[in-house]
Amino acid sequence: MSSSIFCGPCQYEEIIKGAKKWCTDCEDGYCEDCEKVHRSTKMSRNHKLISIADYRKIKDVSVKQNCEDHGKKFDLYCVTHDRALCISCVNQHKSCADVTPLEEAARNAKESTAFADLEDTINGALKNIGKCIEDQESTEKHVENQKQMITKNIKEIREKINKQLNILEQKLINDLSVISAKCKSSL
Repeated sequence: MSSSIFCGPCQYEEIIKGAKKWCTDCEDGYCEDCEKVHRSTKMSRNHKLISIADYRKIKDVSVKQNCEDHGKKFDLYCVTHDRALCISCVNQHKSCADVTPLEEAARNAKESTAFADLEDTINGALKNIGKCIEDQESTEKHVENQKQMITKNIKEIREKINKQLNILEQKLINDLSVISAKCKSSL
């Protein structure tokens, strides 16, 4: 039961109901009834709701948006500790020189060498995948060409066998005719 995802609003009311949808904005599950309310409320009608099955696929790789200690949204980034901070975490990082807004840190990260290295790695992987696809297509063409060539050889051998059988048949028929004629003449 620990892997079940329950409806957040119902749990708040001490009602245990399984969630059918997950809101990626609120990071909360919703049963069918609460989903309808969530979609109709002005503040949340444009939120992205996904199925629980889809959420289970992505929850292991999703990036936390809120501080686990304070439950508040991350707004800042401490370069010294390489950590995202909420407004309450800032007090613990007063002595840190490089506390910047999270958006600015994200912009800088895109320009960093680590990001460039990751991009190079991804591009290299894409090239390798492309080469694998080309190799597979080439192998498929080679197999098809081999199949056609072998099929042609089989047909040619069959024609030669048929020709030899026709010659043998004709010889046997001729021999039979000669023997039959001899038998008739000796009667």
